[in-house]
Amino acid sequence: MNGEKFKIYRKILAGSGILFSSNAIASFLGFIVLVVIAKKISIEEFGVIGIIQSYTLTVGTLLNFQTWQTIIKYYPRIKNNSELVQSLLKYSFRLDFITAIIAFVFGIGLLELVYQTINLPEIYKHCAQIHLLSILTKLNGTATGYLRVLDKYHLFFKSQVIAGFVKLSLVMLVLWMNLEFVYIIVAFVFAEVTYDIVLNISFYNVLKEDSLHRFLNKKISLIKEKYKDIFDFSLYTNFISSFDTIIFQADVLIVSGFFGVSYAGCFKMIKVIVGLINRLSGPLSITISPIVSEFIAENKLKELRSNLLKSFLFLSILLGMGFGVFLLLDELIVELVFSKEYLQYIYYLDFAIFNLFVGIVFMGIHPVTNFLGYHRQVLYIIIVLSLLYLSLIYLFSSSVGFEIVFIAQLVQISMVILSKLYLSNKKLDLITIPKLSTS
Repeated sequence: MNGEKFKIYRKILAGSGILFSSNAIASFLGFIVLVVIAKKISIEEFGVIGIIQSYTLTVGTLLNFQTWQTIIKYYPRIKNNSELVQSLLKYSFRLDFITAIIAFVFGIGLLELVYQTINLPEIYKHCAQIHLLSILTKLNGTATGYLRVLDKYHLFFKSQVIAGFVKLSLVMLVLWMNLEFVYIIVAFVFAEVTYDIVLNISFYNVLKEDSLHRFLNKKISLIKEKYKDIFDFSLYTNFISSFDTIIFQADVLIVSGFFGVSYAGCFKMIKVIVGLINRLSGPLSITISPIVSEFIAENKLKELRSNLLKSFLFLSILLGMGFGVFLLLDELIVELVFSKEYLQYIYYLDFAIFNLFVGIVFMGIHPVTNFLGYHRQVLYIIIVLSLLYLSLIYLFSSSVGFEIVFIAQLVQISMVILSKLYLSNKKLDLITIPKLSTS
């Protein structure tokens, strides 16, 4: 048993270590890009970049299905049957392709209304149209899921590093040649497309090694008896991610709508720092998901419960100390990386980091509730709490001010976690309440 536990921890550490390295390099390169840009343009223009990226990510996440979760859930159950694996891959890739096109068309169609609402110049709308092109290459949900379940994390390293260097090189070239704002967006698009292409080429090479590269062949039929179940899971998990988007990707749009472009620039600064920390913690979440799926597929719920509770305790202690260190260094970080102009927003940055750490402590509960079969209930919870988040901002933006964005975030994140703990407790007994003696 101890040997098996050690194997699990080693698997998590190995996968997390590779992804941490790639995320660290990619985040550092992306961080340099945004810092260089922020020093060259105004806060308002920096806010526009955030709005454009936020819009594309929102549309993409809303309509381009997150099929990697489907692969992670069902692969452990069928991994010994190559025909079923190919059927699963075929179904997943079809969803990637169809939903990418739908997302792009929807994004172009809705763009005019969005830009009229936030009242930005025509040139920025054209920039957003260019950035939306990156959605068309987002066919990597299947690749992401398959490479994760096989622990091929080094391929994500390669894709992220190559894309990061492409972005840095192109942005530096644009700034050196003193080109117009639109070329910064073009550089971003080229970097994102590069990541998608490199990852899918790597995915194809792995499939070739496994003799699965012909999964799109017409002779491979879909999994008929599981079709409804798989589609149901894909649909619900995608909508869960979509409504999470309101908090984590559409927030710049929300801020610009309620508080103006200047505050959007401030919020973009906050997202740069929060995003850097989030990306560095992301590898742990990514490597946990396939292991959670295996535990549930093999009905090892006691082991899952034990490891989940240990993760809560360990991350609480680690991130508690980390937050204390950040509070000591926050002003220095903002002044060195951005400028003194951004120091007026330091309180909001601290609040955002606190919210992020609360979410990271309980990151393990998210795949658990999905893979235990509670994806329907989670979707309803996310919808209600996302509406609560928007309602709090709408009702209190005038009286409370910009701070309400972060208060609403904390309320939403906390209630999502408590709801998921309640659902998972039904099968895992995470919280055992002793019965009172009647004697």
